Amino acid sequence: MSQTSPPAGRPGGYNRSFGGLVGAMIVMVVAVVLIWLALGLFRDEAEFEPAPIDYDASMTALAENGAALAYPERLPEGWRVNNLAYDPADPSFSLALLTDDERFVGVYHGREDLEELLERLVDDSVEEDGTVELTDGDGESGQWQVFGDEGGDTAYVRVGEQRRDPVVTIVYGSAPDEDLREVVGSLLTVG
Repeated sequence: MSQTSPPAGRPGGYNRSFGGLVGAMIVMVVAVVLIWLALGLFRDEAEFEPAPIDYDASMTALAENGAALAYPERLPEGWRVNNLAYDPADPSFSLALLTDDERFVGVYHGREDLEELLERLVDDSVEEDGTVELTDGDGESGQWQVFGDEGGDTAYVRVGEQRRDPVVTIVYGSAPDEDLREVVGSLLTVG
């Protein structure tokens, strides 16, 4: 019995060429894509739910530590805190809320330039819509400037002083006007 051996200079028993390499790569890529798609069919969509923020405890801790801020004394039923931040270097306080029907309400209290704030928080084409007299949670009545944009966002702005420094308080968002005014009506200023 005789065995045939591969010709010299060609190890293995198959033809190696550039075309064969490209063909193998195409088959490999198709196999990986098919496996990836097949695994995706059995996966649920990932939903991100932020960790709940204990609003009352956070506000109490900030106030007890001498933070300069303006915040709603209480949140309306069904509202939740989406984000809460305090920067002691500025100092500035910001609060992002979602109403019970998932509309946005934001609160900012700090020293940033009003024009830059409105551009960043509301819209770069915001227009002043006059002033209104509103009473805050401290029982103080004052003039609040009203700003709006074409997209339906509204901002109530009060410019004042805190610790002998100029400070801006803004209540803004896409929520209905009565929700924004409710937040203004519950604002407490500390620090």
